[in-house]
Amino acid sequence: MCCVSSDNHCKLEPKANTKVICKRCKVMLGETVSSETTKFYMTEIIIQSSERSFPIIPRSQFVQSVITQCLVQLSSARSTFRFRIQGQDDKVYILLWLLNSDSLVIESLRNSKYIKKFPLLEDTLKADSSSAWSAIKVLYQPCIKSRNERLVSLWESDISVHPLTLPSATCLELLLILSRSNANLPSSLCHMNSFQVQKLSHRSTTCPSSHS
Repeated sequence: MCCVSSDNHCKLEPKANTKVICKRCKVMLGETVSSETTKFYMTEIIIQSSERSFPIIPRSQFVQSVITQCLVQLSSARSTFRFRIQGQDDKVYILLWLLNSDSLVIESLRNSKYIKKFPLLEDTLKADSSSAWSAIKVLYQPCIKSRNERLVSLWESDISVHPLTLPSATCLELLLILSRSNANLPSSLCHMNSFQVQKLSHRSTTCPSSHS
């Protein structure tokens, strides 16, 4: 709601709905910036030629690939390695620190115990029971439910930290992906100082775009 002054009084008028929602699945795809401009979230759409066949990409793999590409590009272009992952309401969900972008992960997932725990990841795990893939290595801190408020405040006031805005549901998806069990690793490799350590896959997918 927005406040509009009229005859020295303040009345409430409904604010225009700027969200772009998919009619079929009800997912938020982007938002209308102006009458001539629409902003789409890169994690929600794929833009490609209609002449090409449309690939079926597991959601978890797609989210990881898009976020990974974005972090690598931003760190290269702006020399920044710390990011605030936040929703469209500016609520911070994750503090993320990029350590390196050239990791190679060789992993057997056939007997993974976290398939039952995280159904979102099941399609990826079934498709790649044993694989090798490129990845980036990150440190992260979850910030939901008022966790790490002091650290969030410090990072918000630090101009070297770059904000990355995504739909709130996608922020939670990313947090779920980052929170996957590291049960097969010693605890010394799962944490660094107060941060948790994780890898995000950088597998080849059709490159998504933001488009107006």
